[in-house]
Amino acid sequence: MKHFWTRIGLGLLTALFFVFSHPAAMAGTELPSVEDVVGGKAPLPTIEDLTSGKVKKGDLIDKSNVELVKGYLSVGSYECVKRGLVFRIGTQLPPEQIVPKYFIEATKRNRGKAIMDENGTVYYNKAGALWPGGLPFPIPKTGLEVAANVKFGTVWDDLRNYPVSIMFIDSKGRNYKRVDQNMLFTYCNTRTQVPPLGSIPGYEKIMFKRLIVITFPLELKGVGQYTVRYYDDAKNYDTGFAYLPAFKRTIRVSATTWQDNIAGSDPTYQDGQGISDPYSNWDFRLIEPRYILMPEPKSPVPLLDEKGEINGNVQFNVGRKFPRIGWTVWPMYMVEAVPRAKNIYGKKVAYVNAWPYWPSILQFGLIDMYDRQMKLWKTYISHRGNHYVHNGEPYTTSYMNLVYDLQADHMSQFWMLTDLNRHGYKPQDITMKTLLKAGR
Repeated sequence: MKHFWTRIGLGLLTALFFVFSHPAAMAGTELPSVEDVVGGKAPLPTIEDLTSGKVKKGDLIDKSNVELVKGYLSVGSYECVKRGLVFRIGTQLPPEQIVPKYFIEATKRNRGKAIMDENGTVYYNKAGALWPGGLPFPIPKTGLEVAANVKFGTVWDDLRNYPVSIMFIDSKGRNYKRVDQNMLFTYCNTRTQVPPLGSIPGYEKIMFKRLIVITFPLELKGVGQYTVRYYDDAKNYDTGFAYLPAFKRTIRVSATTWQDNIAGSDPTYQDGQGISDPYSNWDFRLIEPRYILMPEPKSPVPLLDEKGEINGNVQFNVGRKFPRIGWTVWPMYMVEAVPRAKNIYGKKVAYVNAWPYWPSILQFGLIDMYDRQMKLWKTYISHRGNHYVHNGEPYTTSYMNLVYDLQADHMSQFWMLTDLNRHGYKPQDITMKTLLKAGR
């Protein structure tokens, strides 16, 4: 009898612990899993659902109450809040307002047909046909499949970012330097909107071509870089050239300098778009799918004007460090990337959007970067909200991305206006000749 009552007591304690550590269970509801949301079996929960009403839409989150949502923040985002970031609980949009219809149709049409090699290069079938477009792995099973979605699940076929203003922010939140760029992209494969679709004939080996030219300050104006990224970048590293107007010379740029900083800013070339160098440089491990708070897909007010200048109604905290904007719940995959060779980073922990909440660019929404001693070094946050409709299709892009060196207390912000699928760039529009013309 004594052992019977002991077992009953332990059972009650276990039940009470579960109820108080899982508020949804106490409320008589069960939160849907990320897998249920991805599979279309359940709607995306709100922050009210996740916190049992402790946090609501419109609430401000700062260091005084961040513990209420700590479980739904990346490590780097949580650290930013502790250092002064304040955000408002904003609004999520339904997938059909985030993802263009043509991309949804391509994903459905090609579902289950993706074949991936050991380096993360995706093909359409075992015969080696090139991937025609859409998301290769709507329900990824591995970390490499999650990463491959970013590389081969491209929503746009051509892109212009102009201006791209890199703001250098010091520890006191002062913007002490600015560099402006003009950036053009055209994809030669995985095309789903701008004809020719699929692959551009004659460019089947090329993934994209890119041109970046500095437009400000005057002493750097005209410095530019022309890059070719290949479909299988594990076999063929980027081909790149830089133009130096002071010397009126074009020089070949090494394709292996991934660990150099971009224009003296905090991110390196391997940090562009999250993880920019070949995936063969990394070992990926899927940690878990999670609900994560990060910037909402549509801002209630424009943060940039038509010239790319920051709107005067944007409020900041800690000088110019942190814009006070809306954040909302996204379903995401948490992936660890560990370098295979010597690197400045010990690892990266990336948060990648889950289908069907797939924004038009920068699906590596959050990344925490660790040094070789595995101490948190930098954090990357993609600020969505540049939402517009073109030819009846919705696009959700970023207006700002920040990389914060938490150890040096130094930040780089990349403010930009982004146009997708509006220019119809062809491969012959982005060449060495284009680089020279833009630089002069």
